[in-house]
Amino acid sequence: MEMRKFFIRPFIPEKIHALHELSMNLWSYWDKDAGKLFRRLDPQLFRATHHNAVELLCRLSTARLEEMAKDKGFLHDLKEVYDAFKAYMEFESSFSPDNLTAYICTEYGLHESVPIYSGGLAVLAGDHLKAASDLGVPMVSFGLLYKHGYFNQQITSEGQQKEEFRENSWYLSPVAEVLDSSGAPVIIKMLLKGETIFVQIWKMQVGKVTLYLLDTNIHQNPSHLRKITNMLYDPDPHTRLSQELILGRGSILAMKALGIKPKIYHLNEGHTAFAILERLLDLVRNQGYTFEQARTIVRFSTVFTTHTPVAEGNEHFPEAMIQEYLKGEIEALGISMDDFLALGRVRKDKMFWLPAFALRHAYRSNGVSQLHAQVSRDMWRDLFPTLHSCEMPIEGITNGVHLPSWLSLPMAELIDSYVGPDYLHKAEQAGVWQKIEDIPNDEIWSAHRRRKEQVISFVRKRVGEMMKRRGYGKNKIKDVEKVLNPETLTIGFARRFATYKRGNLILKDPERLTAILTNKKKPVQLIFAGKAHPADTAGKAIIRELIEYINKYPVENHVVFLEDYDINMARHLVQGVDVWLNTPVKPMEASGTSGIKAAINGVLNLSVLDGWWPEAFNNENGWALTADTDEAEADQLYELLENEVTELFYDRGRGDMPVEWVRMMKNAMGTICGPFSMHRTVREYVERFYIPQTERSEWLLAEAGGRLKKLAETKHKLDQVWPKVYVRDFFTHFRGPVPISGEKMSLECYVYLDNADVSLIKAEVYYCLSEGTCQLTTTPLEYVEKYHDGVAKFAGKVELDGTGLQSVSVRVVPADSEFRRVYPEYVKWKE
Repeated sequence: MEMRKFFIRPFIPEKIHALHELSMNLWSYWDKDAGKLFRRLDPQLFRATHHNAVELLCRLSTARLEEMAKDKGFLHDLKEVYDAFKAYMEFESSFSPDNLTAYICTEYGLHESVPIYSGGLAVLAGDHLKAASDLGVPMVSFGLLYKHGYFNQQITSEGQQKEEFRENSWYLSPVAEVLDSSGAPVIIKMLLKGETIFVQIWKMQVGKVTLYLLDTNIHQNPSHLRKITNMLYDPDPHTRLSQELILGRGSILAMKALGIKPKIYHLNEGHTAFAILERLLDLVRNQGYTFEQARTIVRFSTVFTTHTPVAEGNEHFPEAMIQEYLKGEIEALGISMDDFLALGRVRKDKMFWLPAFALRHAYRSNGVSQLHAQVSRDMWRDLFPTLHSCEMPIEGITNGVHLPSWLSLPMAELIDSYVGPDYLHKAEQAGVWQKIEDIPNDEIWSAHRRRKEQVISFVRKRVGEMMKRRGYGKNKIKDVEKVLNPETLTIGFARRFATYKRGNLILKDPERLTAILTNKKKPVQLIFAGKAHPADTAGKAIIRELIEYINKYPVENHVVFLEDYDINMARHLVQGVDVWLNTPVKPMEASGTSGIKAAINGVLNLSVLDGWWPEAFNNENGWALTADTDEAEADQLYELLENEVTELFYDRGRGDMPVEWVRMMKNAMGTICGPFSMHRTVREYVERFYIPQTERSEWLLAEAGGRLKKLAETKHKLDQVWPKVYVRDFFTHFRGPVPISGEKMSLECYVYLDNADVSLIKAEVYYCLSEGTCQLTTTPLEYVEKYHDGVAKFAGKVELDGTGLQSVSVRVVPADSEFRRVYPEYVKWKE
């Protein structure tokens, strides 16, 4: 019996029909007034549907919809929300709509009702799209539509993690098919290991930004191809490679099918790197460029962001797998397989590293904090062996968070009143957040207390649901009201449970911890949440260790572990605890934006100086763990809790308010809301990467491609002579016996050129002003003469600056500065 399924949307009365349009745009999922509007339709159902406005409308009765269509108060509020939405969508920014950026990522954390995310990378990507929409940055984005997405988590009473993969009901989500002019679904096709695969395109509206999602789970594909987009981060390497080929190559093919022509391609993490391959194929096969010309074009228009500070955590595949999947495509590029594999090679390990492939093809690359950028430069040092470590082409753009998505309602209302509602469009501007100091202490403390009470109520409900599922009796479940106390200092720790995040550092001395938690005068309580990857047995063991601690010691009302961590739970915790705990092994936390989300709500960070925190910490907005071993850090953590954190929290003045604690809360909000907002992050990408690269890309292709051809000619000339060129020696001269700051150092450099035209070559001084840092300057040396033995003399002077241990060297580089930007590896030093 053949049964064909179809979905019927509810009839929504004309007077409230705007609800449908609002429900299909993620703007309504982060706008506070829109959220309150949908909640009014049915608060319990709204919670039960994970705040999914589409599903809410589908599950409401016709009678309820007709009732609300007659409710004058509701109609008034609907009009106000809809007018605000239209004004938002029609706002014209100063950014040119022609300068479109395509943003590609493997996962997006936009809202709990759209489960295509697992952790921080996704939430960062979701916040990036929201902020780009707020600012009016012209952007379009691409990802995958997962049938199951990431897993749902259950924790047994013994602490065992169980995973459940539920099928996503996309017809009940703000996701729509992309249709062509005839109303048919848009489906692209591509070859995967020589086999044709069909990929359907779906879309979501994230404010003004469209997110296109690629899906192989359609009837045109056989079952083994349908399952490619089943699961986020599929553990099978062949499925994983197939996913990343669909994501990277498919995104470019989807742009062609939809007529989208970006100026910049922003690749977020290595999973997306195969977008570069498809662009190279298009430029070589369809547009007639040589492979080197295509690489230059791609490089000038590609931005790459790396997030993973551990080499092995970055995506890589055996070279044999790449050959198996891409033999035909590499042949089409007109290069050998080994030449292609070398573009993803780091060492001689026969692995193809996707971040390496991306870094070699991106004119601008960045880490997600200043510390992470340095870690990444060190980690990928082998890719550019001729560059000084300070010149590694990886910059730092520190992550931020989307304030409207993460501010609690009580805090948002206070900020609207005292800072002004227009902070949403100028959050990163200097001076905006100084007005936080104008908020009366009692008002900010009251707002925090209200949200904390709501969060503890949320936690108790979740604990009760866990107990019920585990089969506890009614009397035991009644005791859930004793779990946590709104008056007690509450610490939150919620994130992915990987070993380097050290969720169990606080358990180093369980007796001492128990004494801290159960102190009669200064009690403390802990809320833990987070998932371990299904294959991460060590991460699961940490969860088990936490549960065993709760079961063994008399702390069941002081410590809870909440299962099935998601965006909704994260939002509750960062808004309602008092302290946010973060204990990664330094420097393995690339950024760690959960602490930012907490800080904008006045929650104080207690964290290792890793990721974003070294840039924010000022001794007045939280606490830093600075010891250098696990044991010492645990001891420092206990000391801070015993003697500083609890003392400050329980030091109450008039009105039972901790005045100094509130002062620190305001300091945290004032110093973090602006500099670490996603608006600042996106503006930085636009001003430092997108706009300059767009201009440079246009420069490259101007004059009918004449400049591109000139670069190719320069490369051909250099390649004829470069292997023979080297720095023979250089000499420094000072005015006196000891160099003194402010004086000039004279240099002579002798370079063997053989028969090379001296106009192709430039010698320059490389002067490091501070040992171990990247304070440096490069100064060109003047050509003096060329001797009969093929050696040329260069000379010049450099003014000495600063004091202390410094260093200097001389190197040879191409004279053409534009060529150097395309081919940074053309550098030779004195050996």
